Amino acid sequence: MAVIYNYQFVQEKLYDELKKCEKSKDRKVRVIAQPVATKLIKFSLDKDFGLTIQKSDKTLLDCCTSILEDVGPSISDIEVYKRAVKFYFPEADIEFSMNIKVPGNKNRSDQKINITFDELF
Repeated sequence: MAVIYNYQFVQEKLYDELKKCEKSKDRKVRVIAQPVATKLIKFSLDKDFGLTIQKSDKTLLDCCTSILEDVGPSISDIEVYKRAVKFYFPEADIEFSMNIKVPGNKNRSDQKINITFDELF
């Protein structure tokens, strides 16, 4: 029997798990839990990714703890989200891009400069 994807269930599941993270003794977990939950909910708009979270026994607390393994004094937001995605869906990856909009330049108002994160480094 096929499992029917329920985006609202995933949202509620992650928000419920977020409450446990907010009570964690680990300050770093408390710092990253809310943004990670928010991004995972947004990423769950992708049915395949969301269904993976829906069916998973893994928790947001486990996810945040995993993200913070082998982390020194800091970690980039991008690395946090990459690790969160891979925690639930090891084959998945994320891609970042930036759009630069230069204000006041009427000659180029419709022109955007698109740069992927990988091109920055």
